[in-house]
Formats: sequence, structure tokens, C-alpha cells
Amino acid sequence: MNLVLEGINGSGKTTIINEMRKDLDDRSINYTYVSDLKYDTPLKPVLEMMVKDSVFAELKKGFKTSIFESLVFAANHHYIQEQLRNEKGLVIYDRDYISILGYQKDIIKNEYIDVNWEKFYEAFREVVLFQLKKTDLLVYVSVPTEENIRRTELRDNRVCTKEEKEMFEKLKNNVEAEVHIAEKELLIPTIYLDGRSNPKENIEVIKEKVKSLGGKYV
Repeated sequence: MNLVLEGINGSGKTTIINEMRKDLDDRSINYTYVSDLKYDTPLKPVLEMMVKDSVFAELKKGFKTSIFESLVFAANHHYIQEQLRNEKGLVIYDRDYISILGYQKDIIKNEYIDVNWEKFYEAFREVVLFQLKKTDLLVYVSVPTEENIRRTELRDNRVCTKEEKEMFEKLKNNVEAEVHIAEKELLIPTIYLDGRSNPKENIEVIKEKVKSLGGKYV
């Protein structure tokens, strides 16, 4: 069963996942955990370098890098997907393709706004969605944007730049648009959680939804 949790920085998504993993461990239930930047792939060192100095992956090398960066994320996504495509047990994804599309959309737009950025982005989107694995349940975790920024600054012990703060709102809109497409067009079962709520209560909501879908692992 593929369980995907999405939410931008500071949404409370990872806190919910950590509580869920503790609950599964306490009950000796086997699962695979996938974090987009921590799962062991050949591109892991490159991704770590890309996000080292910013919430958003921008190498800032003095030339357009967004297409390169975006394709690195896409390649990493497909590596993980193919590794786990036939996994029979529970797989918990801490972010997946929706975050890739949401995070890269405005970065591509900013670099290619004068040369039909939509064409670049749509081509990238097709690459990411190619032969997409089945998602059994999508969980979207959100808080007000100001809270996303506050939590991110506390976590990283730094102050977000004006540009980063502006990007948070755009990012949230991009991610939510993709979540709605997943739910309405791709027909992926989806639930929406408030990241300010008690994590244990949110886990119970996830459990009930999994049960309603016939899942037997949570």
C-alpha cells in the first residue's frame, strides 16, 4: 500500500509521519519509509548540495539551472519509484511527485518567463508523471502560510529572505493545485489534515481512512 503525505515546509507533515512510524514500530508492523531527500539513491549527494543554502533548490551559478535541477528531482523520483514499484507492504512517502511539481513550477517560471515557461514546465510535468505508480491514499497536511514560514525559520535557525517568503505562498498554491488534480482527475483517495492539530488525532484520521479503503497494514 502506497501512502503519500504531502505538505510544504513547516506544515507538520513530518511530525505526523514520525508519530505514525513510532506507532507502527510499537506494534511491530513492517513498513518502508521514503523521504525525498534522505532515501538512498545515486543522486542523494547532489540533492543535499542543492538544498544546503536555501529552502528552495536553487544552485545560483550565474546561469539558468532550473531545468537541470528539476530533472535531477525527476530522476531521483523515478529511481525510488522503480525500486519500490512492486513492493507489497506498506510504503510511507514523505513527499512525492506533487512536491516536485509544486516546488519547481515557479523556479522554472522565474527563469524562463520570457521564453514560454509553460512549455518548459509542461514537458517537465510529463516526465514526472510518466508511468506513475499507484497511490492508494494521499494525505495533504497544511497550516496558514505565516505558520509555515515561522516553523521553517525555527527548524533551520535562520531567517527566510523576502524572496523565500514570497515563494512560500506560490508554493502552497502550486502544491494544492496538484493535490486537487490528484483527487479530482487522477481519482486518488485524498484526505486533508490541519498540521496544527494533535498528531495522534491526525494519525487516527489516517487509520480510519485506510480501513475504509480496505487497507490492512495500519
